[in-house]
Amino acid sequence: MKAKEIILLILIIVVGILFHQIYTGEIDVYFDFDDDAILFSNEFDFEDYQEFEPPFPSLIQVVNSHGNIDILGTDEEKMTVTLRKKIWRRKDDVAKEIADQLKMEVEREANRWVISTNRHEFKKKNFRTNFVISIPSGTDVEVISSYGTVDVAYVRNADITNRHGEIIAEDISGELRLDNSYRDVEVDNVESDLYLESHNSHVYVGAVKGKVHIVHRYGKVQLDNISNDVTIEGSHSEIYGEKLTGPLDLESSYRKITLLNIGPTKIRGHNCTIEVEGADGYLDIQNSYGKVWVVDLQGDLMIDGKNLAVKGETIVGEKINIKSSYRDIELSEFSGRTTITHSHGKVILVPYPLTHPLEVKGNYATIELSWPLGKKYPFEAQVKNGKIEWGLAEEISIHEEDHTRTLKAFLQETEVPSIFLYTSYRTIWVTE
Repeated sequence: MKAKEIILLILIIVVGILFHQIYTGEIDVYFDFDDDAILFSNEFDFEDYQEFEPPFPSLIQVVNSHGNIDILGTDEEKMTVTLRKKIWRRKDDVAKEIADQLKMEVEREANRWVISTNRHEFKKKNFRTNFVISIPSGTDVEVISSYGTVDVAYVRNADITNRHGEIIAEDISGELRLDNSYRDVEVDNVESDLYLESHNSHVYVGAVKGKVHIVHRYGKVQLDNISNDVTIEGSHSEIYGEKLTGPLDLESSYRKITLLNIGPTKIRGHNCTIEVEGADGYLDIQNSYGKVWVVDLQGDLMIDGKNLAVKGETIVGEKINIKSSYRDIELSEFSGRTTITHSHGKVILVPYPLTHPLEVKGNYATIELSWPLGKKYPFEAQVKNGKIEWGLAEEISIHEEDHTRTLKAFLQETEVPSIFLYTSYRTIWVTE
């Protein structure tokens, strides 16, 4: 291979890696071709102000592609709009001429006012327009932006699109819809439903009283103090949630999911580490090539996975169903009708006194059972081409046929739940 070909190959690899990093959000880059370079220019600030009296429409729409937008609902029956113009030019007289031509525009319709600027009239821009707006707090708001921060508070319903900008929405008395990318989103105190789409971003949502639906990829979603339904359609999204009492339906891949003090929950993951601590209600998990850790669950547990490590502590429910392979399953201080299906790994069980039957079906799986304290339970263990190690003092019966060894004990105890263990090519251990 010639030197030029080697250099070209290296360049292709570097460009491919760079593109992947940008696409996945590891490198945060966006290009704003609308503005020329501002090198060798000075910054000049100008300001326009208008005040409006009622009657007002039910909807205020703000369109501002390059600049910040601050909207605050107030108790006053008036609307004020401040346009702050930041202009880059070499000379102040040229900047002032641009500022005089750059104007606020208010288009009034029966049910909607549209606030914008005449930015589109300028061929050479090199300026930013920032809006500071106060409106009556019962007004609906729609914002369309591209570059800059949008901050909205104390309004009724809000619909915000910010293609490459940060969004802050607080104290919304109605519904909230958000759409952004590449910058953070912060939501706090919403009285009704929230729908949010975002990618390559960090999203924080707190104190929402309505339903929450989030579509997200590449970044982190953080939830706090939500009492209604939560749905997250995530991809490569880290999820952290605390004090989420409503039903949860979560989906993500390749990132960690951490939940504290939650209600009924369904999780669909792929290559995820999932940690749940403190749950009241069922927990239904599907995951692969990762790890699940559950602590302090009051409700049913269903885990379906492959190449999945499972660890559970203090689990009390009507039923516990776990299916996995190749990585260990470890449960301690648990009760409920328990069914475990596992292959090519180890199952370690330290149960509470049984309230329901316990059954393990293994294949190439070692099973270790610490006998529940205080009672005798009908017990049967079968192993094909393997061993059974019985560590209790009580008498047992052993039968072997067709390479399968069967051990039975306490069969006279018919009024209590039973224990059944099966595996192949490995050992079943029963200890006190």
